[in-house]
Amino acid sequence: MFAHIRKHQQWLFIVIIAVVIVSFVVFFTPSVGTGGGGGGGTGSSATIGTINDQPVTQQEYYDAYKDVALQFFSATGSWPDQMGAQYGFDQDQMTTRQLLLLRKVKEMGIVTSDKTVADWKVNFYADQETGTFQQEYYDRFLEAIKPRGLTEADLDRYAENVVGIGQLTSLVSLSGEMVTPSEAERVYKERNQQATTMALLFSRTNHMSAGQDLVGMEEYFTNNMAVYRVEEKRKIRYVKFAATNYLAEAETQLNASTNLQAMIDEIYTTRGTNSFTENGEVLAEDKAKEQIRNEELETKGLEIAEEATRKFMSGFAKFEAYSSGALEQLATEMELQSQLTTEFSRNQLAPGLGVPFSFTQTAYQLTEEEPIASPLEASEAFFVMALEEIIPDHPPTLDEVRTRVIGDFRREQQLIKAREQANTIHESLKAAMDGGKSFTDACKELGQTPIKIPNFSLTTRTLENFQDRRATVSWLQNLAFAMNPGTLSDVSDTSDGAGVLYLQDYADVDEAKMNEELPDFLEELRQSRKGETFSAWINQQMDSVRMNTDSSDEGSPASN
Repeated sequence: MFAHIRKHQQWLFIVIIAVVIVSFVVFFTPSVGTGGGGGGGTGSSATIGTINDQPVTQQEYYDAYKDVALQFFSATGSWPDQMGAQYGFDQDQMTTRQLLLLRKVKEMGIVTSDKTVADWKVNFYADQETGTFQQEYYDRFLEAIKPRGLTEADLDRYAENVVGIGQLTSLVSLSGEMVTPSEAERVYKERNQQATTMALLFSRTNHMSAGQDLVGMEEYFTNNMAVYRVEEKRKIRYVKFAATNYLAEAETQLNASTNLQAMIDEIYTTRGTNSFTENGEVLAEDKAKEQIRNEELETKGLEIAEEATRKFMSGFAKFEAYSSGALEQLATEMELQSQLTTEFSRNQLAPGLGVPFSFTQTAYQLTEEEPIASPLEASEAFFVMALEEIIPDHPPTLDEVRTRVIGDFRREQQLIKAREQANTIHESLKAAMDGGKSFTDACKELGQTPIKIPNFSLTTRTLENFQDRRATVSWLQNLAFAMNPGTLSDVSDTSDGAGVLYLQDYADVDEAKMNEELPDFLEELRQSRKGETFSAWINQQMDSVRMNTDSSDEGSPASN
């Protein structure tokens, strides 16, 4: 649950609530809410689709839409309109799925008791170490969803629906538990039988002269221009509130509220003299107390930095429009320094700032309509950010990316040569083996030295004592377990060229090991089959759904 409801409550823009309240409402009003397409009735009772020929009302869709948003927020700490695309999350599709599941809960007569729902809440908002319910976590979560127009009633409905769908899942997937020990043994053997193999690998590094004349490079660039498209980049103006800027004030405040030295002495005694180490060595008392002092000052300094950030944010109230210029002006008026980043893409860390990737994520959530972000907390500072400039993605000229294109072109030509060599050797090998020669004799005749591969199975993740990265585990598995013993694979591309695999035999499964692992494997297989059963069932049921939604309507969820 997004860093356990986050360490700190999500910032709320009190000064701009009035401005964005409309967009909150629009975000949680699905596209069907604007009157497009569908059925009789008006308002929340309007029919906007069917499930098994039974009507679905706008209110049902609206509630399911909010359930799905809460589900995504609980898992990621962001909203679908902010980060859904990066997770491959389709909110409309998931809403339809949620509607179907809730209908099936009702059809099957599943009733969730108050106690079951309460138990789910206790577990969901529990301290991960103690397992006890934390009212603070719940309150923070509730405050974090309110700006999106969500209420405690929405949270209660979501909890009840989660429990109901969980019970539905258990019922539907029961048949998946019908895995017998003999079937589990068969599957275990399939997954754990060891392939004994040898390989011939052909590397591009043996053909480094290919492509050096650059003949055909321009055509290569034209055919692959999409690969070299220059991605969108952004510049961000920001004000940094670093804890280190407030250490003197932190010391003054700590001394005013308590004797700082006395507090340090107490912490040293309470935590234990052996608790303070550096490079594995216990610190002397004076060094340990210096460490405590620095920690306390930095903690207090960060609190003061947070207060300063809040004060700065309140200054935006006087601006009619928010912009990078407004941030710069406000910083000047408050005798603070605003700075400008160099341009960076959505997959890069902001250069030179030492900030987490969340800085980049926040930067790419900003729009020209909403250019100011909620303050971002880093490890030792708060950042207030504003969108300065969007540099659109664009197709490059050859000169912009010439160095990269030259390298890629030469690499491709080398790969082509390596694969041509592999095909030539493969044809000769097959002819020799068809003529009765063994794989090793045929290789020797052709001047090739096969590589002995350590035995592996379908469950193997890494090969012990095998450092040749040209033959990956997945490459070996895909070839070996589609072959018969004593046969040669077709030529198969590798990242470095190409290769062929010879399957000598399959080694027997270790019976003693199998008997030891089989009980746990049986349970894992049953759980896996249950998941497969439920997935197949839900996919089949989705055919009964007919929704009249159109995300192109002007009422589709808005960004916020």
